[in-house]
Amino acid sequence: MTITEIAKQAQVSIATVDRVIHNRGRVAKETQEKIEKIIKESGFQPDPLARHLKKRGHYKIGILLPQPSSAYGYWKKILAGIQNTAEQELSAFSFATELYSFSRNDEKSLESALYQMIDSSCDAFIIAPIMEEQIKNFLCSQKIEKPYCFVDSQLPGCNPISEIAQNPFAAGVAAGRLTYLISTKKGTYVAIKPYKGAFNLDQRARGFCSWFEKNASGTKVVTVTKPLSEESAETVVKELLEQYPDICGICSVSVETFLIGNIIKKMGLKEKIAVIGFDLVDASRQALTEGTVDALIHQEPGNQGVLAVRQLFKKLVYEEEVEKAIHIPIRIYLKENLI
Repeated sequence: MTITEIAKQAQVSIATVDRVIHNRGRVAKETQEKIEKIIKESGFQPDPLARHLKKRGHYKIGILLPQPSSAYGYWKKILAGIQNTAEQELSAFSFATELYSFSRNDEKSLESALYQMIDSSCDAFIIAPIMEEQIKNFLCSQKIEKPYCFVDSQLPGCNPISEIAQNPFAAGVAAGRLTYLISTKKGTYVAIKPYKGAFNLDQRARGFCSWFEKNASGTKVVTVTKPLSEESAETVVKELLEQYPDICGICSVSVETFLIGNIIKKMGLKEKIAVIGFDLVDASRQALTEGTVDALIHQEPGNQGVLAVRQLFKKLVYEEEVEKAIHIPIRIYLKENLI
């Protein structure tokens, strides 16, 4: 059914039907109810492409992410998912993107990127809220009215139209169970966080510890916060072993898992210590193939980007309400099921 047919059946003008569909202007209550009844019974859906062409709309999405070259390619995958969807899948709707990147844990860099983004001509935003306190304070103080989505992490206390991320506590629980199943030993299990003030990393570590506390008597579980890099990884592992000489499992709740695995193997301790972590970036995929890492939990970063753009598309073009939360599946990779 078309708008013209609805107008004819309701015995009103096309303009009146258009006002009801788009909630614009005054329409008599009785007339509105008649039109809405016809729309509901017919299953009518507005044609977003026709509406777009009529408005000659152009949509620009601002993207707030850490520098794409950081995190061993993780953020680059999210960015590719966003850009490919906006500029290829939705090319008929004149979608474009603009990146506002920042250095992780650099508050001034983040603040500069945030102000540039909200002062831009963007119609909506995709935000990775990984610096919890700073981003929450900014979003609350600025009272942003344009729609925005979160990717990679939830952030309680904010008001995105949608959050696209794993359930981090559940992912941490899965990581704990998986680490114990691989190790099967009594001793100390460690969750390593490379960053402070990140909601998703904190929740993963909490979930990891929760599983051991409830299910693995005779073990000890601890969380440590240590910056991880190629230069620091060996020092971090040695300090952990000095403090907890009975370590039998380590979980990195971020992308740096392969650094831990490489050092454990270098020290000749791989048969004693299980190593698992997050994110199937190229370096971790290689470590999994070589056996320096035992398992990885994958977050589908590219798909997160795709889903975020599609949510904003529904909001901007269809003018529909969208799913408040989309939980990315907890996909577990072992050497044997790598493709």
